Amino acid sequence: METALSLSPGPAVFYVVSQGVRGAVRRALPAAAGIISANAIYFTMSATILGALIAASSQFFTIAKWAGAAYLIYLGIKALLSAGASHAVALGETAPAEQGDRRRVYLGALTLQLANPKALLFFLALLPQFIDPAQALAPQMLILAATSMLPEFCILLGYGWLAHRALHASAKFGVSSNMNRWLAWIEGAGLLGCATLVLKFNRAR
Repeated sequence: METALSLSPGPAVFYVVSQGVRGAVRRALPAAAGIISANAIYFTMSATILGALIAASSQFFTIAKWAGAAYLIYLGIKALLSAGASHAVALGETAPAEQGDRRRVYLGALTLQLANPKALLFFLALLPQFIDPAQALAPQMLILAATSMLPEFCILLGYGWLAHRALHASAKFGVSSNMNRWLAWIEGAGLLGCATLVLKFNRAR
């Protein structure tokens, strides 16, 4: 189920793709790691009463929803403004990501996913269906975490790598500039669209 959701475009996918275009696996890796780290936090919270308390707080969801939408809007506008960026990204001529740069990419992904209240609700709805109260909790949690997050990590990383390869391959046909511009527009429009969906999202009552 989570694998199918990971394949569908969303804030996490658009963020990882945007980083993959700019620096292949060097940037897609910390981006995917940041998304999975946020999911791990929500996954752990969903197994405790803390997750249920947060999910029941309308104030928390209002703050998280607006914070998440604002961050998506910022990323979307930033992508649109970069539509006319240099060809270096497409040709794979970007310098290797420095440690500080990778840290910013990771923290950006972590912030993006933590500001998405739908992630917490997803785990709260999913987790109880696969937990056997008669068995030890810790081993079940570890198995569920591994089987849900490892495929998502691979999918996100694959999206980032494929985005960079597609842009790199377009250079052979002399359309790298247009491809770079179109990807930036698609990324920006997608992120702004996700921001709209986040603002429209309401908790089930």
